[in-house]
Amino acid sequence: MPSATLSQSLAPTHGRLLTSVHSDDDDDQPGSQSPRPPSPAAATHQQQQLNITRELLQDSDRHVNLTGHALTLGSIVAAARHRKTADIDLTAGIKETIDESVAFLKSKLGTSIYGVTTGFGGSADTRTDKPLALQLALLEHQLCGVTPTSYDQLSVGRGLENTMPEEVVRGAMLIRVNSLARGHSAVRLSVLQTLIRFLDEGITPVVPLRGSISASGDLSPLSYIAGAITGHPDIRVITRKRGQFEVMTAPEALELHGIEKVVMGPKEGLGLVNGTAVSASMATMALHDTHFLALWSQALTALSVEAMVGHVGSFHPFIHDVTRPHPGQIEVARNIRTVLQGSSFAVQFDKEVGLKEDEGVLRQDRYPLRTSAQWIGPLLSDLVGSSEILRIEVNSTTDNPLVDVQGGIVHSGGNFQAMAVTNAMEKTRLGIAQMGKLSFAQMTELVNCTMNRGLPSCLAAEDPSTSYHVKGLDIAAASYTSELGFLANPVSTHVQPAEMSNQAVNSLALISARKTVEANEVLSFLMATHLYCAAQALDLRYIEFAFRAKFNPTIVTFLEKHFSPFLSAAEISTLAVTVQNTIWRRLETTTSVDLEPRWADAFAHTASVVLDALAHTTSSGTTGGNNNPLAALALWRTESCNYAIQTTRDVRQTFFATVDRGEPSPTVQYLGNGTKSLYSFVRDTLGVKPRRGDVFLGVQEKTIGRSVSTIVESFKDGSMHRVLAGMF
Repeated sequence: MPSATLSQSLAPTHGRLLTSVHSDDDDDQPGSQSPRPPSPAAATHQQQQLNITRELLQDSDRHVNLTGHALTLGSIVAAARHRKTADIDLTAGIKETIDESVAFLKSKLGTSIYGVTTGFGGSADTRTDKPLALQLALLEHQLCGVTPTSYDQLSVGRGLENTMPEEVVRGAMLIRVNSLARGHSAVRLSVLQTLIRFLDEGITPVVPLRGSISASGDLSPLSYIAGAITGHPDIRVITRKRGQFEVMTAPEALELHGIEKVVMGPKEGLGLVNGTAVSASMATMALHDTHFLALWSQALTALSVEAMVGHVGSFHPFIHDVTRPHPGQIEVARNIRTVLQGSSFAVQFDKEVGLKEDEGVLRQDRYPLRTSAQWIGPLLSDLVGSSEILRIEVNSTTDNPLVDVQGGIVHSGGNFQAMAVTNAMEKTRLGIAQMGKLSFAQMTELVNCTMNRGLPSCLAAEDPSTSYHVKGLDIAAASYTSELGFLANPVSTHVQPAEMSNQAVNSLALISARKTVEANEVLSFLMATHLYCAAQALDLRYIEFAFRAKFNPTIVTFLEKHFSPFLSAAEISTLAVTVQNTIWRRLETTTSVDLEPRWADAFAHTASVVLDALAHTTSSGTTGGNNNPLAALALWRTESCNYAIQTTRDVRQTFFATVDRGEPSPTVQYLGNGTKSLYSFVRDTLGVKPRRGDVFLGVQEKTIGRSVSTIVESFKDGSMHRVLAGMF
């Protein structure tokens, strides 16, 4: 662990007295004893959102067993994204319940039943005694979406961008099976088992991305799934042939995999297409990723606190558990306190100082750090609520009509109206924009040399006149944040009356979920940009700390060497503190100046402090040596400046040489118990190294964008998820 001397050496720059004593409990910190016990909310809160993310990780790696009542969001991701196998639990009485439902409906075919012997929607005034033909007529008019007409010449930006992501289609098939297995829809077990075969064999129907208003469910998208299992000749599917994914017609895929096509019975077409499964699937994928983005937001906040030499005290239990005990706020504050334990960069607690000791220095962190728990906390509460909404949705029966065998009636209702999903997505997307705004504010504070407490301009590792390292990222981050602000707008305010105005109100859940997925992606770009900058800032902060450890003790040495003939030992000791404070405060104002002129300026500025000490000395001096204080001053400036320049170069070279040899970055030893895992993941696992600059190295390294893209991909493929969940 870094020494207390090294930690305390930062005080002159940032007006903080640090300690290297890090306890495992906040109650060991001075001033941590609360005058009253935490609120009941604090006492009972059990890290709800963090637990949900851990459950998502656990469930996403398991086989899926469907009962109609216990499907989890993580299980949907497991089958949809990770291609885990699934089956229907026939020990739960599902077959008997389904058979009873099918038989009951069959007994009512001589009566007027919506969608079985009547027309659909605004055309429900028609009647037919041909229920099987009616189901084909349903598919015919709903297979109306826009998909590629040819798959021979797909190219970037022209091809599959108007089709539903495979994982969403797979998730929809799983959710539809789970819903129909409840036995309220009169859809035979063999039909559900065909859908399970599609999942397990890796057959994914090509489904149009647009065209659903999620009112009578997602009629058109689900019709393409129904068309695939019934062997419609014009429906395409993606499947594996000879080890390669290929696009082929549904009949070809059925034959290839030895699957018998479904011949729909009464209401089975309606049972397949009339439901919220596609909206719920898209929303599940979105919410799953937003949960981990919320962890990432907290992790980035902690890293930013360290890079900015910020206060852990902003997350003290008294502030959050006692005085304003919103559950989400409590959780965020506790999480950030946890990951910052052991950090030598962050200020673990403030030591009282006199009025003049830190004059001119911000006494507290700016809002993006200090109020981050209050900012992120409400989003966590919304995510917990949205998770429960989707859990209910995917374990519900959402088609119409509904067969009530016990009650002896077929009910006409509207469970397909997916407004519950829409509301969850609207709140989630607003929260995504809020996380984006926070990340942008924290990142721009890090890269702005007028705000970042002495870090170089544009986080340049070498001379800033020829290195503008993160300036492009600063611009890109503004773009991402602006786009998130636009995407935060509600979708549900844009409802249009549809289908002969029968569907005059419609949820637009699928559109809202699509926009939430889109917002997640943009936020991942922004957070990857922020993480890249934070890692660079932490390395530069380490270089600063390492430099201070070498340089600060020499201040008194050089003063003694040049001014002992003129000043007493006590005066030199006092002057050394003043010189140190003056140098570091001056350096904070010249972070956009190159190394040599920057140090020349620092000592020129500090010379006045030395002259003042010489002018007011009470010492009679000593005999011998140089009796000209002005000549001594000139020598002191030159020698001290040269030493500072060379030491800076040495420290930088030592740091980068260590990293270039593939050894662990020395920055890690100064990070918190939790933050070091994310930093190491970026530096070691992903291989995103600190950047020194193409001009300095004389060679063009891989682009900055490639490094940020590597971080983005680690989030998309899920490898970052376990790192994030394990931090807290």
